[in-house]
This record gives sequence, structure tokens and C-alpha cells, in this order.
Amino acid sequence: MVKQSLEHLKEIERDARRKLVLDAALELFAVKDFRSVTVREIAKQAGVSVGTIYNYYPTLMELFLDVFLTSAEKMKNGLHEMSKDGPPDLKALCRFHISFLNENMTFYQMMSHFMLGGELSGVGTEKLNQTMRLLMSLIENALQTAGHKKNLRLTAHTLFSALNGIMISYARYPGRTNEEIRQHTLRLADIVADVFDNP
Repeated sequence: MVKQSLEHLKEIERDARRKLVLDAALELFAVKDFRSVTVREIAKQAGVSVGTIYNYYPTLMELFLDVFLTSAEKMKNGLHEMSKDGPPDLKALCRFHISFLNENMTFYQMMSHFMLGGELSGVGTEKLNQTMRLLMSLIENALQTAGHKKNLRLTAHTLFSALNGIMISYARYPGRTNEEIRQHTLRLADIVADVFDNP
């Protein structure tokens, strides 16, 4: 019984340290491009040693993935909240997606990085795939509610790509304020929703 209690306490401590590292990384990513942040900076921000970080994450890319998955969980929770009374309409889903990316630029940059070939372990790739499959299923549900019947998964991929394409084109458009960019990307999301809302 005592041994189990000690193991439980160690597990709680391990989770707390991991959360410290994740929170420190998120704070740094909010002010710097995630690709330029070093393990040493994260360790200093978290108040742990560099070795401690490597105990949890064998590579910096695995840490990036964990930060990405933490944000993806927030996105998933937001989509589930929208879906509690049934699948959201396409316009609401598209606006949510674009708003989330505008408000979580590090998440968007990481997603783009992984999609463009960020190197991940087999386990990391499977974690990413699980998250993406869940997101696609939520998009599929909204498409089905809008009347789509054929090629639902491919159509969900197309809608997802169209929304991300808006962000690639306009998320950091020169000479525009963040509010102007947000309003413009939401207008474009509405147009994308209208196109996909007519199967």
C-alpha cells in the first residue's frame, strides 16, 4: 500500500514537472517563433535543468508536438462544445476554425510545420494522426449535416485545406493590423462555408 502511494506521488510529481515544461514552452512560443526557441531557454523559463527536459522529451520536436497537442485539445474541446446540441453549421465551424488559428498562431505555425514534414518519431506521428482524424471526423459531421453524402472524408480534407489556405495567405499580411486580418479571414471563411454549404 505504501509502495503504491509513493509511486502515485512520483507520478503526480512527474506530471507537474511536465506541465511546467509545457507551460514554459507555451510562454516562450507566445513571444518567439517556436523554431528559434532552445531547450536551454525552456529549461530556464521552467526552472528545471536541460537534462530534466530530455527526460521527458528525447527531441525538441517531441516537445513541440506535445505543445501542439495541448493546443489541439483546446480546439477539440471548443468544437465539442459547439457540437453538444448536434453538429454545428458550416459557417459556425469555419468561423471557429479561423478564429482559433488567429488567436493561437503558434498552434497554427506548428501544425503547418508538421504538415510540411517536421520529423517525428513513429509514436509522435501516431499522436498527430489521432488528433487529425478526430478533427476530420468533426468536420465530416458538419458536412453531413449540410447535406454532403459522397466522399465525406475527402471533402472534409478539402474544407480543412481551404481554411488553412486562408491563413497561409493572410495571417501575417504586411501593413494590416491583427484586427483587420481577423476580420478579413473571417469574411473569407464565410465565403468558404457558403461554397461548401451547397453540395
